[in-house]
Amino acid sequence: MQDRRPLRDTCARWFAAMLALAAVAGCTVKESQHGHQMPQGIVAALQEPNVTQDQVVRMLGTPSSESAFDAGTWYYISEVQQGVAFFQPDVVERSVLILRFDATRRIDSISTLSKEDGAEVTLVSRETPTEGHRLSLLEQLIGNIGRFNTGPS
Repeated sequence: MQDRRPLRDTCARWFAAMLALAAVAGCTVKESQHGHQMPQGIVAALQEPNVTQDQVVRMLGTPSSESAFDAGTWYYISEVQQGVAFFQPDVVERSVLILRFDATRRIDSISTLSKEDGAEVTLVSRETPTEGHRLSLLEQLIGNIGRFNTGPS
């Protein structure tokens, strides 16, 4: 009978190589862009005199957000994240373009913010207490017995 060991060894080597390749491919860095993609030199183009809201919409599209307190303030937000495999991605770049318009709908001021301008916000895990009595499961199940009207209404 013919010896099958060389074929088995070759298949095992191919399988090990494919497994190693799959493991390495899973550890590559994935980069993703979120929000508006700001074209190069857009701030210089917006600093020209008499740029209107309509022109801004043609250049950049609709804003990511508008100010809740001042309808004349628009925000264009973009972010780049990098992540490996199933881990939480890290924000590597963030930019916010803030455009303020005057009463004639022309750009009044332009400012930009970056990731370094942001502040970390710590969430509070407390919950607001409510008045009243907490019912147990049994009280909830049998609490309504006899409360319903069985007669005609």
